[in-house]
Amino acid sequence: MLSKIMLETWVSKIRTNDPKQVASLYHDDGLLLGTFSDIERKGYDLILEYFENLLKSKVDVEIVTQHNHETESLVTNSGLYNFIVDGKTVNARFSFVFIKTGNDWKILSHHSSILPESH
Repeated sequence: MLSKIMLETWVSKIRTNDPKQVASLYHDDGLLLGTFSDIERKGYDLILEYFENLLKSKVDVEIVTQHNHETESLVTNSGLYNFIVDGKTVNARFSFVFIKTGNDWKILSHHSSILPESH
């Protein structure tokens, strides 16, 4: 499934701890609503800045659940994942929208937020 491969690619780039490798996955007009930021990050420079700050720490990601939808030019993948930042686990939820650009796929939109506590 294409959406699983793209999500796994994102996770593998996070594990490199190289902000440029992660930011390169995003579309030029990509939007990131990051887990650890209170601003909308539109475009490469702001997305790169986010990952430069995040990856100052040792970060890993484990996928908990994912729900996919695929068309010829658009793919979505949403669910739950855990960030492990310097050994501390942060439970979060995510939505990725991938768009086909030529022969490549880029992240057009990525929303991630801390999972609220159950009541």
